[in-house]
Amino acid sequence: MEEVILNDQKEWIPRQNAIIFGDEDVDGITSAAIVGHRYNLENVEFVFVNARTLGNKLHERISEFQNLEKNQEIDLFIVDVGINKANIEIIEKSLTILVKNNVRVYYFDSHSNKYKGKPLLLHLRRTNANIFHGKIGSAAASIVHDFLGAEETKRLRLLGALSDRELSLTKRYKHEKNGLRALQAAVAWGAWKDEAFLDMITRRLIENPNLDCENDVDISKYALVANNHRDNLLKHVLRRGKVLEISQTPRILAVMVLDREDFGKARGTIAGRLAGEWGGAIILITKAVSDEDAYAVTVRNSYSHKLDLEVLGQLSRTKNSGGSKGAYRLTIKKDSLFMFLSKVQSWSRNLTAPWFVQNSNRQKFKRKRRNFKSNKQNRNKNNVSKDHDDLGSENDEIEIESEIIDLTDLE
Repeated sequence: MEEVILNDQKEWIPRQNAIIFGDEDVDGITSAAIVGHRYNLENVEFVFVNARTLGNKLHERISEFQNLEKNQEIDLFIVDVGINKANIEIIEKSLTILVKNNVRVYYFDSHSNKYKGKPLLLHLRRTNANIFHGKIGSAAASIVHDFLGAEETKRLRLLGALSDRELSLTKRYKHEKNGLRALQAAVAWGAWKDEAFLDMITRRLIENPNLDCENDVDISKYALVANNHRDNLLKHVLRRGKVLEISQTPRILAVMVLDREDFGKARGTIAGRLAGEWGGAIILITKAVSDEDAYAVTVRNSYSHKLDLEVLGQLSRTKNSGGSKGAYRLTIKKDSLFMFLSKVQSWSRNLTAPWFVQNSNRQKFKRKRRNFKSNKQNRNKNNVSKDHDDLGSENDEIEIESEIIDLTDLE
């Protein structure tokens, strides 16, 4: 544990009611389920949010908490939700008011939560909330389980840790792989299209922590829809995406796709698939849903790379950013994009090797890389993915719009 601030030193006893704000992914719902397991489910409310929506969701509840009867005690949990500069002030204000109104607040997370190199947790400390902040790379489910877990919730902790790649190399992954993938896809679709599904599946996991996710009817139904949508998006990205090679060593590729607005929660999955298949870090640039003057930027490392993607938040100087060393996302104004990519390029030139994780098989990743071509005459000859259903074909090719260029020349 990187930091624990426990303002209530008494033996922990759950209050009668609880409101749990969880992230919209598997680590978020399993963390919420571990907490919910300690309460009577009839007295628990789940609210699923993300780093961009947490502040407003908390603010909406202030009047409700201010009107509580004196004998009504509530625990409020925030699990696996990062904070960013864009909404930290409203979060601090809201939590300060809640704590003053006898709401017991707990925050469990491991995101970097920095802006211009300064930790945003300083704002949460001022609210007198109880803070459990784990090391970067720790799953929130593991952090929550250390404090509130029980024997029955060990499998929930495992699912959260596997989904967040904390335990990706364990033997149990093979046993859980298919069910976990189905759950991840279903939760992503639910977060985008049906928030009630997240509430339902969290309660199901509390009632049955050993739920067979691979064969569950509801999970399978949403997973099928989500995977079909993801595959459709992936083919579209390969056919229509504009690709710029920012750096060769380490390999960093920017992929821009601006003619689709239905990425939903699939951006991270798409970027992760491209990163894994192409053996480099991927900067996926798409339209920002909530701001027509901005781009949504999603960044993923391949398993072979260990670039510190947190640096991108500092390079972008944007308030709306967050993530971890291996996965990062930000929203950036359109007129700042090339400046940002230029900074990424300059940053990559000053990095020192090795780029590959210890004990990884470098040759394996070389074989999986795609053959990139910069000659525009090959566009019609090699139409990516038209005849291929997956990324695994050795014949798949995608062209780069231009040679590696010094982006500072474009300013």
